[in-house]
Amino acid sequence: MAEGGSEAQIGRSEPRTSEDALEGGAVEPLQDYPIAEQHRAHTARYLAYALVATLALSVVFQYASTMILIYTGKTDAIPNLDKTFNILMPLLSGLVGGAATYYFTREKR
Repeated sequence: MAEGGSEAQIGRSEPRTSEDALEGGAVEPLQDYPIAEQHRAHTARYLAYALVATLALSVVFQYASTMILIYTGKTDAIPNLDKTFNILMPLLSGLVGGAATYYFTREKR
């Protein structure tokens, strides 16, 4: 038992003094940091394409899963798959709609 107590004390660190503290610098608002417009455009394009691809793949996956369930004779599982798809579709379509709206209506500079 004495060993267990000493291990707990070894893991504990001593409080730092002001002499040991590192200076991290000033924190500025996010708007003050330069971010290239081209970087923002690439990010917006990538997010829009990724969300559209996710939506398309989920539709393909749902239809493929339905066909597999019908082919294997497990038709009792189809309502669960449909319920999952009915929950997922509004979420993905909202995200894709928001991304597409931002991508096509952002300021052109």
